[in-house]
Amino acid sequence: MSKNFILAEETLGYVTSTEPSNTDFRLLVGGSKNVLIDFQKKVKTRSGYTRLGAANSSLTQVRNAWTWKSSTGTKLPQRFYDDELEVYLREIDGIALNAWYRVMNGWTTTERLRPATIYDATEDLDFQIMVNGDDKLYRWNGAVATIKSATANTITKNGTDTWAQSRFYVNANMVVIIDGTDYTYTGGHGTTTLTGVTPDPSSEAANSVAIQKVVTNDNEPEDARNNHTIYDFENQLVVGSEDSEEVFISANNDYTDFSVPSPRTTGEAALLTLDDPTSAITSLGSMLLIFSGQSTMFKNEFNQVDVGGTLVETLRVKRLDIGVNQGALSQECVIPIGNAIAYLSYEVALRIIESPEDMERLNPATFSNPIKPDFDSEDWFDSNEKPDAYGLWYKNTIYISVPQSSRLYMLNFIEDADGKLFRYWNPPMTLPAGPLSIIDSGSGVDKSNGEKLHLHSNAVPETYLLFDGGSDGHYTDIPTADKLPIDAKAVFAYNNYDKRARLKNFDEYYIEGEITPSTTDLALTLSYDFEGVTQKIEREIDGSNDDILEGAASFNSLAQQSLAVNPLGGLLNPPSDAKKFRAIMELAKEDFFEIQASFSTNDVDKYWAIISHGASVQLSRRKPTNIKL
Repeated sequence: MSKNFILAEETLGYVTSTEPSNTDFRLLVGGSKNVLIDFQKKVKTRSGYTRLGAANSSLTQVRNAWTWKSSTGTKLPQRFYDDELEVYLREIDGIALNAWYRVMNGWTTTERLRPATIYDATEDLDFQIMVNGDDKLYRWNGAVATIKSATANTITKNGTDTWAQSRFYVNANMVVIIDGTDYTYTGGHGTTTLTGVTPDPSSEAANSVAIQKVVTNDNEPEDARNNHTIYDFENQLVVGSEDSEEVFISANNDYTDFSVPSPRTTGEAALLTLDDPTSAITSLGSMLLIFSGQSTMFKNEFNQVDVGGTLVETLRVKRLDIGVNQGALSQECVIPIGNAIAYLSYEVALRIIESPEDMERLNPATFSNPIKPDFDSEDWFDSNEKPDAYGLWYKNTIYISVPQSSRLYMLNFIEDADGKLFRYWNPPMTLPAGPLSIIDSGSGVDKSNGEKLHLHSNAVPETYLLFDGGSDGHYTDIPTADKLPIDAKAVFAYNNYDKRARLKNFDEYYIEGEITPSTTDLALTLSYDFEGVTQKIEREIDGSNDDILEGAASFNSLAQQSLAVNPLGGLLNPPSDAKKFRAIMELAKEDFFEIQASFSTNDVDKYWAIISHGASVQLSRRKPTNIKL
């Protein structure tokens, strides 16, 4: 006679704030790691990561990273470590590069480099303006090219675009860097050949990379001021400092003009004096928002007033009390999400402001409560007691990396068929967790639309494509070289089968899922009663056992999924050789109050997913007399 199995037929999320023996048995709990809950509510091993560019053994973490999408359509992934700013170039002027190249080095501070973007009418280009904790503004125009040939005083580039079309300066600061040497030019920017080049560039090899030199503006906004935070708002630079209450705003037609006129008209410079130094700057709708200190936010609104026929603009600053330690940790911890912003607060918690209307009665919602013990136990600060965390929104998921513990957290947002939005946390991922950025996988100066999530290392100057999965995906970290194993573990909450105070037993345990032939040692661990105090049993599921296999695992093609709801990049699709399996483990009966199931592997090239699992449980005839007092 067939038995009645009571099954957990979906995985609802990951929680650690509830008692693991008194929560829904379909939830994952503490101890889970390196597994993902997909949108079919299966729990599966995460896919691995692959290195972008060459390996680098220098023991220097990446301190910041971003991708600049310029006004001419180029996409320039950049990373900053030690004293180096690098850009990743795939293909320039028809020449395949696929490597990181130096934009500038020699920064002397240990602060993070932070960027903003300003449009310049003279050059008819947008510029990337950067700060690094000193009294300077650094400007880069994003110009890159490969050279075809060079003579004693000319440099000819590859391709048909002119030097000007490739963003090189035509009015001032006409210096290019090739292999570490500065070359000044005087003309030819409207053609493919620069002229009046000095010194002699003729020794430079064909296909070398030419990059426009970064321009340094000293003593901006003022001499001896340390600029830590920068933001662009309506083509005005907003510059904050971690050791000054003043926030400078530039004119909208000159990013170096911080002189405040009186009266002030639209687009002119401004100066704000807040209660505390600046921790982060962002915007929501038409409002400029500045986080000041650990517990304060300021709302800034530009209002136009007619004074004697002259249209004067006032800048109204309003302090918003958001609660003790509810200010933003840092600029990297503020995460724009459409018409909302999420941020990590000093508590530390993940909070969100969902609309501009929330600004009048500000009470940021907290989204991290389900995993509050995880957040409470994290080290969110570096050895200098400065905030050390990064956040990013990508394909309906908030990603939070914690370099000090090498962990990555993911909060997924899903909209069901009825339009109802719900969210769930995934278990933490053990990764070399540093800054996050979105890098295009296409050609040219990254002009295509293959944007994918990348993680920059917290240990070495390396960058990785995350979750490099799909039908031919990898379930090994750095699969082409070092082949690092993935320690994957899904620990479910205890199940008392709705009879908490009654003894129960079973002799069969059912598991249904997906598995690859190379996964011959998927471990099922059953802990009878809390922490396995009664007994702990471990059995293995062999993915090469034809008796339990049924056929190819389901494949979720793009034609079947909504791009607005589901993430790409291998988070849905199993490997091409994965098959569906069903297995029943036969076990000797042992009485218990509650039981906990966990599934795990710790090796290279392992893939498995759990669809459902549960026991043929029945009430025991025995009474728990041993616990009676």
